[in-house]
Amino acid sequence: MKQVIKQFAVLIAGILCMSAGVALSKLSLLGTSPISSIPNVLSNITGASIGQVTIIFMFVLVFLEAVVLRREFSWRNLLQLIPGCLFGWFIDNFVTLFQHLPNQTYIAQLILVFIGTILLAFGVFLEVNSHAIIMPGEGLPNAIALIHQLKFAKVKVYNDFTLIAISLILALTFTHSLAGVREGTLIAAFLTGRFVNFFTEHAPNFVEWMRPAVH
Repeated sequence: MKQVIKQFAVLIAGILCMSAGVALSKLSLLGTSPISSIPNVLSNITGASIGQVTIIFMFVLVFLEAVVLRREFSWRNLLQLIPGCLFGWFIDNFVTLFQHLPNQTYIAQLILVFIGTILLAFGVFLEVNSHAIIMPGEGLPNAIALIHQLKFAKVKVYNDFTLIAISLILALTFTHSLAGVREGTLIAAFLTGRFVNFFTEHAPNFVEWMRPAVH
C-alpha cells in the first residue's frame, strides 16, 4: 500500500509539473509542446479552453490506442483517461494562475517557453518513474511500438512530429497563420527529451527508490 501511495503521489506531482509547463508555454504565445500542440491550435480555433480541448484529445488518443491494440486493449488502458483528464483540468487552472505573468516582449515569451519546457520535462521524468499509469500521450506510441515491434523512443519521435504537422495544417487551414504552433513547439520538441535524460542521469537514487520491488 505504501508503494502504491508513493507511486500515485509522484504521478500527481508529475501531472502538476507538466500542466504548469504547458500553461506557461500557452501563455508565451510561441506554441506548446507537441502533445499539446493540437489542443492549443484547436483552442484558438474554437474558443474553448486548452484544458477542455486537451481532455477531449485524451479520449481521442485512447480511442486510437484501442484501434491499434484491438484485442490487446483492456480496461487498464482506459485508466489512462484518469491522468489525462487531470492533465487538462490542471492546465486550465495554471493558465488562470499564471495569466498575469509578463509576456509582452519576445524575451519574456522565450523565458516562459524555456521554464515551461523544463517543468514539462521534470513532470515527464516524475510520470515515467512513478510506474503508476502512463498518460495517453505515451500510451498511443507505446501501443504502436508494441504491435509493430519497434523501439518506443523512435515511435515517440515520429509521433511528436506527426502531431506538430497536424497542428500546422490545422492552424494554416483555419487561422491562416502559425498561431498556436511556433518556435516554442520546436524548442519543446527538441529539449524536453534531453532535459528528461538530464534529470534521470542526475537523480539515480530517486529512480532506484521509485523502482518497483521484484519478488
